[in-house]
Amino acid sequence: MTEVSRVVAPNPGAYTGPGTNTWIVDAGPVKVVIDPGPDDEHHLAALDRHLGAATVGVVLVTHSHPDHLPLADRLAQRHRATVRRYPELADGDVVRVGNLNVTALHTPGHSGDHLSFWLEDDRALFTGDLVLGRGSSMVTYPEGDVAAYLRSLERLAALNPRMLFPGHWDPVTDAMAKIEEYRTHRLAREGQVLAEIKRGRGTAEELTRRVYGPELGGELMVAAEMTLRAHLKKLVDERRVQVRNIKGEEVYERSVS
Repeated sequence: MTEVSRVVAPNPGAYTGPGTNTWIVDAGPVKVVIDPGPDDEHHLAALDRHLGAATVGVVLVTHSHPDHLPLADRLAQRHRATVRRYPELADGDVVRVGNLNVTALHTPGHSGDHLSFWLEDDRALFTGDLVLGRGSSMVTYPEGDVAAYLRSLERLAALNPRMLFPGHWDPVTDAMAKIEEYRTHRLAREGQVLAEIKRGRGTAEELTRRVYGPELGGELMVAAEMTLRAHLKKLVDERRVQVRNIKGEEVYERSVS
């Protein structure tokens, strides 16, 4: 098994858990750094301490969100490494570094530019924010795409991975169960949205309060509405739900087709 360690960025929060995981992968004579994280001096210093005199072969980035990408260029410059990310890395591209072959998989859904990284010999996946170690990943409108997200989960499942190294929280040793948990959760949320629309039409805001409950408020309610809008887009695209403009508002209702 390839040696993998991590340094957790000091950016804990509602959406980042204990912080962003920066993964350090042993590739024999060199190291691979995955998701260098936010542009934070303390995190950069912690990475420098962890890497010591090791040579960094490449810095890989799963996606461009501000808790994963910003430190990439500075870290790479300090260690004379290159940065590889989407769209320079396309689906199926193999990054050969040290004694490792790392395969880039385009796995959109959480974001359009999301990559996962696959170590075939170890059956290990670095999943960024596609699959987390705890809780559920955000798939929020307009960036998030629920249909693409579900296809990406199917793509991961087809690999039959043994281990997941997520962007947040701890590694996942029961990889297939976690992927199925995520798929089941997303389809269950879709079912809730459809059930509410069958009970009566509503705006995205109204449906969010009906699905998530009125006690949810503030920033979490905003995130919930963006998640629900992403589900609504999928249902409209599939013609299972239709949207009408009523008195200047978008109202969602059962499709007549």
